[in-house]
This record gives sequence, C-alpha cells and structure tokens, in this order.
Amino acid sequence: MQQKTELQSMVQAYFKSLAARDLSQCMDFFAEDANLVFYMGSYRGKAAIEQWHRDRFAADLRVTRIDKINVQDNTVIVNAVATSNRLKAWRLGSLSGTATFRFNGDKINDVKFGLQKAIPLENWR
Repeated sequence: MQQKTELQSMVQAYFKSLAARDLSQCMDFFAEDANLVFYMGSYRGKAAIEQWHRDRFAADLRVTRIDKINVQDNTVIVNAVATSNRLKAWRLGSLSGTATFRFNGDKINDVKFGLQKAIPLENWR
C-alpha cells in the first residue's frame, strides 16, 4: 500500500494535467485495463478512456474547485465542483460531485465520477 500523500499527490497531478488539457499526461495515470464510470457510461481500457478525455476537452470541462480529498488504503475520494459548455447549454452553471479513484500500485485502476448537486446557471457565479 502506498502512503496517503503519494496517492493524494497523484490525484492532484492528474487534475492538473486535466486542466492543462495534456492528454498524454492524463493517460499516463491509467492502467491498461482501467475502468472509468461517468454519469451513465462506462469506459474500459485506455483507448476508451482516451476518447472520454477528448470528449470532455471538447466540452470544455473545467474542475473549478476541489473541496476535499480523502485517502483510505488504495482509494482517493475527491469532492469537487466542475463546469462545462455542455452543462451551460443545459442551463446548469456547475455540478458538484465526487470522484473516487482506486489505485493498483501507481496507476488508476478504477475511477467513478458521481453527481451530488446541480447548480442552475442563474445561481452560478
């Protein structure tokens, strides 16, 4: 088992790569057979996860705030707020949710993005 600070640092580095739109760097965090669950879709393997990232970049997904990071064993749970052009088209300013990362060694093996709360565009600042 890795130390909590190492796993937390890896997740923070992943979010930094996501913000920078660095596809190659983002993909370096994932195991070959990783699984990503987002909303109602599941993406297995690096090719599918790479396409998920391309789609999020095209939608201008932005993590605007990280509220909390909790590490237990090989799992990192992040409470965060995100926005995108697609959300704005649905008249939502942002979504708050959780991202649960499960690691196998130094690679993300599973990640699940879950919704907590939608913030209407007229209430978003």
